[in-house]
Order: sequence, then structure tokens, then C-alpha cells
Amino acid sequence: MGAAEESAGPPGSGPADADPPIEAFAPIERLSVAEQVARNLLDLIRSGSVRPGQQLPTERELAATLQVSRPSVREALRGLQILGVVKARQGGGLFVTSLEAAEILQPLQMLITLTEENFEALHESRVAVEGAMGRLIAQRIDTSTIVRLRKMVEIQKELLTNAVAFRVSDMEFHRTLGAVLNNPFLERISEALYVLGMEYRKIAWETPGVLARSVADHQQIIDALETRDGARVEAAMVRHMRSVHETTRAAMSAMAAGTGRVT
Repeated sequence: MGAAEESAGPPGSGPADADPPIEAFAPIERLSVAEQVARNLLDLIRSGSVRPGQQLPTERELAATLQVSRPSVREALRGLQILGVVKARQGGGLFVTSLEAAEILQPLQMLITLTEENFEALHESRVAVEGAMGRLIAQRIDTSTIVRLRKMVEIQKELLTNAVAFRVSDMEFHRTLGAVLNNPFLERISEALYVLGMEYRKIAWETPGVLARSVADHQQIIDALETRDGARVEAAMVRHMRSVHETTRAAMSAMAAGTGRVT
């Protein structure tokens, strides 16, 4: 056996201080050019260099200024549009939005579609958000708003055979509750979660007894609000969310079965 063979160890072995194989190192993450462009633009907006309502330079100008390709700029701007940070206006050009919560959070309901897989997550989110909102609403609501909500419920009692009209009133009821907070972020999140379940709620609302159940829930919420008891309002809101969860699940099952009816 030769010297070279004698010194050779088993496959994969080597001196103790030898460098580990390349596979042992985690890959270094690198931002794409488009991501870098988007971050640069966001930094300009945060710093006030580009203000809400101001028009952005054209793709060509941005590409020349940042020394990147126009497709990279286009991809970055598309991402910022999806996030609600910039928007296109009629006549051309991209503008920085007002950066209000309503605009920035609007993509939530466009990017998420309710499915069997995420349905429980939606319910969990609504319970958490609406319950917490209930406590705050109890502290901030005034008598005139409670009177307005009671009038809505009286109208809803007359709409039990008109699912379309009830849907309009139901949305206004929840928007009125959200407006009490004077918090655009919570209002928009609550509305987005509400809208996500709308497709299946339409079917549920056409089923006898479901609208009456919602009216009863709304009545309990108002009764709790009159006490200004945060825990009681939270409980009433959560009960309503559970009711919505049960009837919406039934609607989804009906659609899956092809009946279009809640059983």
C-alpha cells in the first residue's frame, strides 16, 4: 500500500481544522433589485421627501436616477400599489396615497379569499378584534349613537324577508359601531374581516331564522352598550361572532354540497 493510500481516511474525512463543506453554510439572503427600489421609495416617503398626494417620477426617470432597469422599477411600483402606498390616477401617473389606514389596509380583502382552510382563522380573528373593540366602544359610545343603533334594529325587524336590504342595514350597523372608536386602523380591519365572509353570509341570510338570530344578537349588543360595561359588551360581541361563525359554516357546507342552502 502506498503512502498516499495509507494517509487517506474514509470518504468525507479530513484534517480536524478543514473547512466544512459548502452545504453547511446557510445561504446569504439578497434583496432583489425591485425590493431595493421599493425600500428606497418607502424611505423617501417616510422621510417626507415624497409627500402624500405627490406624483412620483416616471419609470424612466426612476430607472435613470437609481441606475436600475425599468422592469425592476415597474415591479417595485406594482408592489407598492398592492400595499396601498401608491395609486394610479386617471390621466396617467402614480401618486403617493394619503397613507390613511383605509387606503393602506384596503388590499387585505383583495388578497385574501375565504376558504375552508382559513375559515377558522377568520373566525378567530373576528372574535379577537370585535371582542376588543367591544370594550373600547363601551367606554366611548354616546347616547345618540345608541338611539341610532336601536332605530336600525327596529328597521331590521321589518327586513326579515328581504335579505338584500338587511345586508345593507347589517353593514351599516357594524360600521356605526366601528366609527365610535375614532380609530381608522381598527375600523378598517373590522370592515375588511366583515367583507371577507360576505360571499357565504349572503347564502346564510337567505335561510329562514338566520336574520332573526342576527337581530337578536344586535339587540343584545345594544342592551350591553347601555350599561357601558366593557366585559358585557365584549361578551355580546363574541356571542354574535359565534353565531355568524355557525351560520356561515353551514352556508359553506351547503355550497360545497351544491345545494346553496343552509341545512
